[in-house]
Amino acid sequence: MNKKNKFFSTILATLVGTAIWIPSAQAAFIPYILDIKIGEARLKDSGDATEHAKMEFFAGNTNLVQDLKDKSFTAVENGTDSGQWYLDVGPTGPGYFLLKFGTGNDKDIANTYFFQNTGEMTKLVWSNEQVNFLSGGGSIKGNIGKLSHYTTYDAAFGQTGEIPEPATLALVGLGLFAIGAVRRRRSSHS
Repeated sequence: MNKKNKFFSTILATLVGTAIWIPSAQAAFIPYILDIKIGEARLKDSGDATEHAKMEFFAGNTNLVQDLKDKSFTAVENGTDSGQWYLDVGPTGPGYFLLKFGTGNDKDIANTYFFQNTGEMTKLVWSNEQVNFLSGGGSIKGNIGKLSHYTTYDAAFGQTGEIPEPATLALVGLGLFAIGAVRRRRSSHS
């Protein structure tokens, strides 16, 4: 094997190794990807119709279908003192969800938070910051026990699995480019 082929083989091996290492390294530090908060509201009337209309407003989609409204669930903190929480809703992968918290008589804090599910499709993942620290015990004596219910909505954009991370996609693309370059050089020397 000549020096150029060794060089390209080394680059290819490094890229493939890095592509395998990055997701596993991230999993060790942040097991789940936070979903995107698209809005929050203080809903006086918290009935299904009001919540649904607000979700359609924040999602920018008037064709959403409510999948599930659940009042019996177990929210789990994503690691000790991580400030991240999740609900496991597998095997479903909703496109949107809302979290309704009890806030007592505090009229200055939103009680309903709206999210687009973009990370782990079978989990609803949020942080304390996204919900004004209600899930982590904030200034209004909130804690995860005050989560009244969550509601999921169908995937409006046809999401069926996890969205690959840009860094991983870039590494895979570089690896494919390197393979093509090695093949091209081999065929030109033949």
